[in-house]
Amino acid sequence: MINKEIKEMHPSINFDELERFIPEYKQRYYYRLLPKWQKYDRLIGHKGISFLLLSLQRSKSLFTGFIDCINTSNVVLAYLSTRAHFESTGSVVYLLSCLQKFYNNEINLTKIEDTLSKLATSARTLPNSDHLHKFPDPINVLTLIDTVDKLFKDDNGKNLKIFRQCYDFLSEYCHPNMPGLLVGSHVTKNFELVIYEKSVFEDADFGILINDMIISCTYFFDIYDRSFTLLKENEQIPDLVKPDN
Repeated sequence: MINKEIKEMHPSINFDELERFIPEYKQRYYYRLLPKWQKYDRLIGHKGISFLLLSLQRSKSLFTGFIDCINTSNVVLAYLSTRAHFESTGSVVYLLSCLQKFYNNEINLTKIEDTLSKLATSARTLPNSDHLHKFPDPINVLTLIDTVDKLFKDDNGKNLKIFRQCYDFLSEYCHPNMPGLLVGSHVTKNFELVIYEKSVFEDADFGILINDMIISCTYFFDIYDRSFTLLKENEQIPDLVKPDN
């Protein structure tokens, strides 16, 4: 939860809209996946559900990290976690897009299995990778991001490319470019550079970051649920175990 003092300092910021996503993660959480190897005709359900559960956990870590950044006034990491969340959202959207194509007979079984392998087991380099088998190359991250806007267009008929625009803007703060370098500093009218000992969120930062995180979370949960339902309706899926509490 966001500290009460921060909310009082920035009364115009809608922190409550952000915090409403906290229970959404717990609602979808399973702590164990139990394979049913002997019953599988194909592995789309197993691989797809596995990928979704892992994506949910990554999304949660990035979201809670973002909340921690707000509470500790870590502006740079807030931008980094938001952009990374966009990428996780892009990956589940890419999965849904491919599943829809598969069930509409637009791509074959080999293609969907290749997609699932790339989404869940891709890597370019790992420690001691010389001693490991070859992993598939990952899908380009901008392809994942652009898939979100394409799905939005398919669902709503509007070609706005909002997700890509937000992602590109966030990237400026995640690289050592001018916007990223100036976080936590200020240039005066006399071109004096003032570097603060600790970065501080301005209302403008909150306006950008919280709005972007809300966009990404909204997409993530909607697409996660649609993908989960599609797999459950069409595939054999593993047994999923909820925590006792």
